[in-house]
Amino acid sequence: MSRSIDQFTTPFSPAEAFCIGGIISSCDVHTNETGTSTWVLPVIHNPQKATPENLSAHKEHLGNVFSEIPSGTVSKGEPDFTKYMQPNKDGFVFLFESKDLNTPEELIQRFANDILSSDESIRLAFISGVFDGRSSWDKSAKMITLDSRNDLCTETICSVLDSLNMRYNYNPPRERASGNPRKAQLRIYATDVPDFIKRTGLISPTRIKDIENASVCNFSEESDTTLDGLTRVLGLRISTQTREYKKVSKEDVAAESELDRKLLDDTINEIDSVSPEKPAYKGTPKKKKSPSKVSSSEAYPRDTNTALNALRIAEYKCEIDSEHPTFIRKKNNLPYTEPHHLIPMAYSDNFDFSLDVEENIVSLCSNCHNQIHYGKDVETILQPLYEKRKDLLARAGIYIAYAELLEMYK
Repeated sequence: MSRSIDQFTTPFSPAEAFCIGGIISSCDVHTNETGTSTWVLPVIHNPQKATPENLSAHKEHLGNVFSEIPSGTVSKGEPDFTKYMQPNKDGFVFLFESKDLNTPEELIQRFANDILSSDESIRLAFISGVFDGRSSWDKSAKMITLDSRNDLCTETICSVLDSLNMRYNYNPPRERASGNPRKAQLRIYATDVPDFIKRTGLISPTRIKDIENASVCNFSEESDTTLDGLTRVLGLRISTQTREYKKVSKEDVAAESELDRKLLDDTINEIDSVSPEKPAYKGTPKKKKSPSKVSSSEAYPRDTNTALNALRIAEYKCEIDSEHPTFIRKKNNLPYTEPHHLIPMAYSDNFDFSLDVEENIVSLCSNCHNQIHYGKDVETILQPLYEKRKDLLARAGIYIAYAELLEMYK
């Protein structure tokens, strides 16, 4: 059923929440002599920043999103474009009429509390609307920025971000030595962009591509059915700054060790059934399987065939030194080496994609495998393995700094 913005009531639909976010972000209202107000939801780009194809796709997606909300559109080149947008900008606007909401104060009074008390999915749709049309990508700082147009509107946006436990920075306005004062800005820093784009998503093809191009590892897109064209991105890592990982409990360590021992036994028992063709690294992110109950804890399962593939790619040689002595297996004439997950599976919750991939499994002789688990000088093993695997891991959607990896072994 069609509802104008004056008729929006809770529970909001995702499209209505997205619309409210867009007009609160813009905070641009035009009132005519009859008292009817027009609220502007703009999609703004610097000249030639967005391709005509991306602009057209974005406009079509938003048209579908707002199909049940009475609205008008104005694109660049049309007579009223400069009434709502700077003439040197590219883009288009959606226009929403209201007889009841004529000021930012009335807009916030009407919607702020209802948005804040809505389900998480509705608050996420609101934030997507806030950033989809007006945000900018700072290529050098690798952050999302949004100019603030009204303190009350910005305060509402911050409150919704807080309710979602999303990290951001509010940079207040300040004078410049020359030129116009700098506007207040909301900023999503590089370390927080991956969580933002994974949870919130955007519809803008141009902004999604800008963010994806900054990733230091592979990623995957996930379409959302609640809003036409909404894309969430999993596996992004924008910042190479070292991050902290939650320490693994003793119970989890015990569960992981149990599964590691089982994997080792399985690779020994199933070595005969492997195809003679040598596998290769897949170079793409792999979806995680659900964790399973192990004793009093939960742990992510290991796939025996994946571990066998990793051993075969390494030609059953120790990846620290291919000349390290080993022995021949009883069941066949293959050298005995053991699979080891370089990034421990216990840290799977810190990554969007599976750690149980060939890129993360190294082939080690028994001595090196024991040293990496129990030895005093683990760095002599860990550092060369990291250098060999960091690029392969990135292709599998897994980025980790060496300092982060080392901390996992302490």
